[in-house]
Amino acid sequence: MGAVRMLLPVLRPVAGRDGNGPGGRLLVSALLRCSSPHWVFVRPQPLERRIAWGAEAVALCRATMRRERPGAPDVLARSLVLQSQLLLHAGRYEEACAAAQESLNVPDARPSPSRTAYCHLVRALALAGLDRADEALVTARLSVAVYGSVLPGQADRCLGSAAAALRAHAWVLDRAGRTAESVDVYLQCAELLRELPWRQQFRLAVLHTRVLGELAHGLRALGRFTEAVEAGDDARELVGDLVPRLYPETQVMRAQLLIDLAWCLGATEDLSRARATAEEAVTRCRDLPAGTEVPDQTLLAVALDCLAHHLELLDAHTDERVVREELVTLAERLADAEPETHGPRLAVALDALARCHTRDGEGSGAVTVTRRSVELYRRAVGRDPGSYEPELARTLANLSVRLRLTGEFEGAVAAGGRGPGDHPAPRGGRGAGRAVTGRGPPADSRPGPVPRRGRRRGRGLLRRGRDPAAAAHGGG
Repeated sequence: MGAVRMLLPVLRPVAGRDGNGPGGRLLVSALLRCSSPHWVFVRPQPLERRIAWGAEAVALCRATMRRERPGAPDVLARSLVLQSQLLLHAGRYEEACAAAQESLNVPDARPSPSRTAYCHLVRALALAGLDRADEALVTARLSVAVYGSVLPGQADRCLGSAAAALRAHAWVLDRAGRTAESVDVYLQCAELLRELPWRQQFRLAVLHTRVLGELAHGLRALGRFTEAVEAGDDARELVGDLVPRLYPETQVMRAQLLIDLAWCLGATEDLSRARATAEEAVTRCRDLPAGTEVPDQTLLAVALDCLAHHLELLDAHTDERVVREELVTLAERLADAEPETHGPRLAVALDALARCHTRDGEGSGAVTVTRRSVELYRRAVGRDPGSYEPELARTLANLSVRLRLTGEFEGAVAAGGRGPGDHPAPRGGRGAGRAVTGRGPPADSRPGPVPRRGRRRGRGLLRRGRDPAAAAHGGG
């Protein structure tokens, strides 16, 4: 693609301002090749630059359409659908929907099953990004049906695949809260990918990795932990060391997969392996390259929480405290940047660290840390009482217990103690995990609920770490 890109400054003067010159079609082809590369070993250019190239190609095609050149409608339709995929990847969902729909409606364009299916695929993911779940589901099913009618010789590598359509359908179902149906579709997709020739499997390695990772997560959400472990092990074997080198985006997928796998191993009481997997997840999160699309170090915080939980179950309290202290430090940095999203997470991390202080006989330290947690929950209650009042009540109860242990009985009464024991934070519900990884965890995954704004941010994470645009792109 580098050679093609270097030709662009040469081709533009030859093609003329509106592509009216002899090199007009060649310039369009070069722009499309640069904006939507599909070779395995090609590193794509920055997204904004690719969008600009795609927009230039679309503008040239429109000018050609006005001159009524033969074949111009087909080239315009193809340019629009490729541009819609780039807009989808950039999170510009309204524009992506419009471009895909226009591609379907270009006058005099010859119908292409691959292009039609790909348009429906992009529209489905864009509609899901706009929270129009019902329309997204209908469009995703239509995409799967049209891809099913594409003959092998008619397939276009740039315009997705049946496996990509199935993955998108499963993802939209999961986003709509229909996890069991989503898992069934993921299983179909995984089986389809396993049956492909090895060359196609290699080309679709990113998609295959994504499908197995999301399948493991869906199984985990349903409490089918043994099956989730099997899917996770398959994904780890598939990823290996080669795939992340060829496709850097799979490094985030691998880290997310390891976190899911660690929770599932813990649920099956294989605690030693769960600890090892969580430690690997932490290492992988630390090694994520600069500029990764997972904002800040949120995924590292999730991995540290997972590791601390399993260290606690293994009674490795010294190691657990070290991890929890690191988690608090990291959560403080995140909360300084985005208090509404990460403040409650810091509160949960502080309360867990306070348990370590109590266990080590450091009563005053436990009280100090718990007071900070209470204050953070008070702020969260001011923003979202329904979500955080139960967490505030639980943390106040813990504060009361810890005050009593230090002999501050008046303070304990004021805090409203409700029992003789410490109350650990519940391992948060589906919404908690979606705010961090863009996916819904099971009931034992992470502490505490998150604000609605956090859920919206989590969906943004999903579009990147587990992004819909990758489903639209045939290679993953």
